[in-house]
Amino acid sequence: MSPAPERRPLPTVRRTTPVKKLAAVVFAVVVTVACASQKAPAQFALDGLDKAVAAAQPEIAQFAAEQMTGITSAVAAAKAKFEAGDYAGVLSDVQTVTASLGEAAKAAAAKKTELTTEWASYATLPAMVGQVTAKLTELGAMRRLPKGLDAAAVDGAKVSLEKANALWAEASGAFAKGELTDAVAKARDAKPVVDSLMNTLGLTATAAAR
Repeated sequence: MSPAPERRPLPTVRRTTPVKKLAAVVFAVVVTVACASQKAPAQFALDGLDKAVAAAQPEIAQFAAEQMTGITSAVAAAKAKFEAGDYAGVLSDVQTVTASLGEAAKAAAAKKTELTTEWASYATLPAMVGQVTAKLTELGAMRRLPKGLDAAAVDGAKVSLEKANALWAEASGAFAKGELTDAVAKARDAKPVVDSLMNTLGLTATAAAR
């Protein structure tokens, strides 16, 4: 008698395999749709941020430059996230950068107001320089200098006057170009030179120079 054929176990059918595959496909579709649904808002947010930064940058760069550096870096990071597909991260970053941009704009506006007020305080310098110029012209026409003044003092005053004129010309030029920070810096340098000249020549600011 021939031996009975060996019974091999039937292969187990994994009934859940199709279900798992379907679940994986559905999950992938959901993720793709979710990402796609955030891409447009993220792009819109980035575009709006770019416009806001471009509008605020001139003032911030001049009056709060240290804050502009951080904002520029943050915008670049948000754009990198967009390229990587992290649209939720982009939307979050845009909110943060927008808040920082607002704070920087406020700081810049405050600094601009402060410098504008300071610049206005130097409005008397041209008139004072005019007084000094007139006095030196007067002294140059004298045969004998007044008591307390000698030729060396007058010559020194002439040199200082040239310096004051040069500084004020630079300050005025910077102001005309909208470079308020530089204008104020130059005016600050000119003020003590003019004050010293007024003191040396015994002058008091006239009503027009006050």
